Amino acid sequence: MGLDAYIKKIDKYLAKAEGLPLIVDVQNERDQKDLILHYHVGSTLLLSASDYCARDKMPRLEELLQDLTSKDATMIVSGVTSFLKLQGKEELRQFLRQLLVTWIPGHVIFFTFQCKEYLPITDSRLGRRIVVVDGESKEAADFVLVAPEIPLPGGSEAVMGIHNFPRAAEEGVSGKIYVVTEKTKTAFPESMYSLSGVENAYQALAAKDPVTTTLPQSLGTDTQWNSALKLFENKASWADVVDGEFGSRSMLEYGISNYQAFSEDRRWLYFIALKLYGAERNWCLATAAKRACDKDDLILQVYRCLLDKPVKDKDFWDCYASRKAVLREMGSSGAELTSYCKVVFSKGIDAIYYLTDSTQKEQEAIFAYLDQYGEMWERNKLIAIMEKVYPALYQYLSPYRFGSDLLDQYFQDYKYQKVINKVLPWFEAKVGEQAQKREYNYVLQPRSAVLEKLDRKNSQLYFMDAMGVEYLGFILATCKELGLNAKVSVCAANLPSITSRNKEFVELFSDSGHPVVSVKELDDIKHHGKYDYDFYKNSKLPIHLSKELEVIRSVLTKIRGDLTEEKIQRAFMISDHGSSRLAVLHDTENLWEMGERGLHSGRCCPKTDVDEKPELAADAGDFWALANYDRFKGSRKANVEVHGGATLEELCVPVIELTCRGERPEVILMPVDKTASGNGHAPEIQVSFRKKAAVKIFVSANVQDVGILVNGTCYPATECGSNFYQAEMPELKKQGTYYADVYAGDNLIAEKLPFTVKKEGQQEKDLL
Repeated sequence: MGLDAYIKKIDKYLAKAEGLPLIVDVQNERDQKDLILHYHVGSTLLLSASDYCARDKMPRLEELLQDLTSKDATMIVSGVTSFLKLQGKEELRQFLRQLLVTWIPGHVIFFTFQCKEYLPITDSRLGRRIVVVDGESKEAADFVLVAPEIPLPGGSEAVMGIHNFPRAAEEGVSGKIYVVTEKTKTAFPESMYSLSGVENAYQALAAKDPVTTTLPQSLGTDTQWNSALKLFENKASWADVVDGEFGSRSMLEYGISNYQAFSEDRRWLYFIALKLYGAERNWCLATAAKRACDKDDLILQVYRCLLDKPVKDKDFWDCYASRKAVLREMGSSGAELTSYCKVVFSKGIDAIYYLTDSTQKEQEAIFAYLDQYGEMWERNKLIAIMEKVYPALYQYLSPYRFGSDLLDQYFQDYKYQKVINKVLPWFEAKVGEQAQKREYNYVLQPRSAVLEKLDRKNSQLYFMDAMGVEYLGFILATCKELGLNAKVSVCAANLPSITSRNKEFVELFSDSGHPVVSVKELDDIKHHGKYDYDFYKNSKLPIHLSKELEVIRSVLTKIRGDLTEEKIQRAFMISDHGSSRLAVLHDTENLWEMGERGLHSGRCCPKTDVDEKPELAADAGDFWALANYDRFKGSRKANVEVHGGATLEELCVPVIELTCRGERPEVILMPVDKTASGNGHAPEIQVSFRKKAAVKIFVSANVQDVGILVNGTCYPATECGSNFYQAEMPELKKQGTYYADVYAGDNLIAEKLPFTVKKEGQQEKDLL
């Protein structure tokens, strides 16, 4: 039915003095506009519900009703039902029933919008004053209530203020319509429209990019979500934002290298990026981001993600390295680090696998672990773990080849006990045995015999106060890293092992052309408790060792720089004496009363005529020097380590000559009776009852003191031609593949070179 038929019905109402309003329900904006245009002529008043609204407020319908019931005029009213639908069906029905029975002095054409199912059409008393205009009806739009401070998605149009809501509701536009208003969705719990709210930046982001809803709002504060929203001004999605801020969402793991330079807002944005897109190439970041519930929790999860990883998993050490690298880039968090170092001990004997050397706190935790569990491990297995967990400590524990079984075994035992913080009874017995036998006198030359042979021209002396031979494994490993050649001579210091009796070499270097560099820090740590290392006050753990290794590395780095810049031709690191940690751990006074008080923490004592020679002391001229772990009475206890006595760790000292290493020479292994093969295969060494395993070594450079290390045993090699050397290995009798490290003096020139051992005649038998 066309509008003309409805106009006739309306005209019929206007022709009578009804005293009651007429409701005209329309289904679309076009019909409503046409009808209003038709009747809004002459003195007819046109009233909109919005006219009764303050800015961004709902209409004051009581004022509208007051006008309808007080003015003797023809009035057209629209927009009311759109507001009423926001308030719910019951509000709509109640108002419409009230309206139909409201007395008016004039005529009121009251337009409702798509309300026919809520009108009492079947009520014969009221139905005659209801006109339902049939017409095309479109589905209502979805409305988004947006807080005024929240920016709209780019290119979006919006209705400004809730007072303009009827215009949005009745325009017939489908899809999503934004209404900028202080009103929130919670104000309209019974709404007949599909309502959603954008009350904050998080909801605005969800409106801009639905992927936001995969992120709990609790991941950020209002301020943080607001900062992210600003980045969307010229971006359509999170993908665009993340690509713009961090280069590529598919390579977020590389962004961790800049983490410490990030502002707090940028760290949060990086965290959000990880939550959305992960870090495929970084196990630690991916795992931690997935678990973290906010930016700060990300740090906790980075610390703790490895705790859920079983040690026996094939990828454990890859995951370990991933976590260590991430923590190095993020920087340590004091609170989380302290907490982690406590929690990790819940792993019991496996705790060592979950610690790193990245911070002093973790290094201290490693020493606490070694103190608690060190005796429970098979030594070589624990040292192998140190290679992953604490490389510098692994290097310290690595053996140095003294060329003496006594020294080789003694210092490996000494170092291990130092790090596990124990004096083991069998070792104490060995020290007591050596205090009487003094076998070192047969294997050690005096330092003076080495000093007179040194080439001091254009060299520099580093006087390493209190640096014993225990550090040689670490020093050689560091030299390898820095590209330095080291030539080491192990000597005996003068007794008593105190500086005043052991610095003759300082004057010797007065003609070297360069001033002597005196490095006192090791002695300050050991003897004076520098950095608050104090056995009796702060910690009974050997945590000072970490700093000692740092000091030695820094000196070697300085030497490398001077040699590289050709300021000097060579450098010498020479020590006056060593020191003993185990004597401090032992913490006992001896039984002998001497005429004088003990000096140097009781490790030595001036002689007097009334003294009897203590059984375990060495005659040091005008002193007695203890060769076991006692101390003479009358002297204060040592802070960290002690010297002055005659134990091997106190009197064995290194003289180290350092030069720049050129390119590493080419080294090739071959059978002694054959030339090198060019096929890249491991050479085959044949053995028999009479034929010992032997290998020929080619070295492309002129070197001296060539030796080969296989299965922990070092075999000297003799020269057998220009650049060729031969080494016999009688212990190798079993068939199999072996790996050799080749040394020139103390310097590793090739490592892990493979060769195979086979029984002579075995190949022929196999063919038969």
